[in-house]
Amino acid sequence: MFSLLFLIATLTKFAPETEAIFLPYWSKRNHSETSFHIPLSTLAMDKPFGRSKKLQHYFDLATNYSLDNRCTTGLPISIAWHLYSPYTTVYRTKNKGSVGLSVDGMFPGILKAALSGCCNKSSEVLFGKFSKSVRSVESDIEKDTFDLTFPIYGYDNSDIFRDRPFISIVKAPRVILLVHNEQPDKTQTHVLITTIANAWPMLVFILVTASLSGIIIWFLDHTSNPGEFPPPFLRGSWEGFWWALVTMTTVGYGDRSPKSALGRVFCILWIITGVIIISIFTALVTASLSASTVQIFKIHGSKIGAVNGSEEFKLGVTMNADMKVFPHVMKMTEALLAHEIDGALVDNYVLTHSLNLIQKEPIRIERYIDHSITYGVVLPKNSSRFEKCVRSFLQNHPQEIFEIIADNLVPLKNPTDDENQQLKAAEGLFYQEDVFSLVMYIGLGVAAVFFIAGFSWEFLYRRPKIRNQRMQFAPKGSYSVSEDEVKLHPRDNSKHATLDMMIAEYQVFHDRLIEGLKKLRDQELAADRNSNGRTPNGDDEKVAV
Repeated sequence: MFSLLFLIATLTKFAPETEAIFLPYWSKRNHSETSFHIPLSTLAMDKPFGRSKKLQHYFDLATNYSLDNRCTTGLPISIAWHLYSPYTTVYRTKNKGSVGLSVDGMFPGILKAALSGCCNKSSEVLFGKFSKSVRSVESDIEKDTFDLTFPIYGYDNSDIFRDRPFISIVKAPRVILLVHNEQPDKTQTHVLITTIANAWPMLVFILVTASLSGIIIWFLDHTSNPGEFPPPFLRGSWEGFWWALVTMTTVGYGDRSPKSALGRVFCILWIITGVIIISIFTALVTASLSASTVQIFKIHGSKIGAVNGSEEFKLGVTMNADMKVFPHVMKMTEALLAHEIDGALVDNYVLTHSLNLIQKEPIRIERYIDHSITYGVVLPKNSSRFEKCVRSFLQNHPQEIFEIIADNLVPLKNPTDDENQQLKAAEGLFYQEDVFSLVMYIGLGVAAVFFIAGFSWEFLYRRPKIRNQRMQFAPKGSYSVSEDEVKLHPRDNSKHATLDMMIAEYQVFHDRLIEGLKKLRDQELAADRNSNGRTPNGDDEKVAV
């Protein structure tokens, strides 16, 4: 009865406040032959109200006989463990009529196989202690109260843990950084605007170099090519600036081109220089946008969670992270979902055992860190024979051990692996922004207005005007309007009607020609005034300053 109360109190400490992400260890499950079964009557607690007679008897045997003696003579063996799936997983089961806890996972499977080869067939694990954390289980090691204590963090090249034998059992090859997968609530439009605005020094540099290049090409080519680079400095340098800008961006439109030998040599140099400058500007904007849209998670300075006393905690400390400790992984993931921490460090075996963490919750794998973690079992003193036998078993049965490890793992697929995070972040700048939708709809509306205005001007003003001009000089007859011009068709096929139509068309042509010549004359007169400061009659023009 007392043991049952102790069990309920212990499970209450472990029970999460919210819906658990990991498989609850109090779930009922059939006992497995590869697991240890600890009856409730022989389950030791951290703060027991009392021990059953059977449990006290087992403790007395452990005190009077060493592990080597009990292993050889077939006496009971004890274990001490803490919950850390998939290395150790706990279930409430019933075995041989006795209700208790089954300790399953990698360690029980491997250690039970080792016990069957190293100890008497009558030796069984019949009592033990369920600790709430790795810190608690480590504190019992120095007392030599229990025979097999696991899982304990260790090192490959170390066979000692607190002056007790340490045997390496499993090695996790890497550590995984988990982060929240929610999208930020704030708009990202300002990221795009700020990134482009921050490139203003390069834009100013482009305009300055184009201005200098325009002055140089005007100086080299205005004598031999005054039509395209006029002799006046302001007009000529402006035309040179236009030539330099379009040359560096599009390799020139062809409306301006140097004619002198020196001008063409400079043009070659400027084309190469301009392409390089524009490439640098494009790369700068692209790199800035990429860096702004895809936020690289920085471990140093971030709040990172890890299990108390774990190797992940030590790794986070060496990476200058603001480490937060948790008693077990479930509490750590709850804190991550509640944004109490920025990330969590777990080894890849722990994560592969907990598929719901990745598949059902907004948590994703940010990165893999190549940092192996060794887990092992600690034996009490005076157990050299058993230690030697277990080490020999692990060395001679690698395939069997690997199969036990594989049975406790499930292949893990990160749901975000199929997503291009950079493309997803870039799309967030446009398609997922309200500002982008507003600009798109306004642009479509303005374009529609312009098209309607253009068609209205074409069919309601331009074509009727041309038709009226021609009808003023045309003989009586019918007419048709084509896409480009209005053609007159006389009612009869007489020579007089044909000549009248030709005269009317010539009259329209003549009027347009005279109007064009007048405009050309006005433009030339205006250009002469600006360049020479004289009136068309040659008189000096007074200019007010």
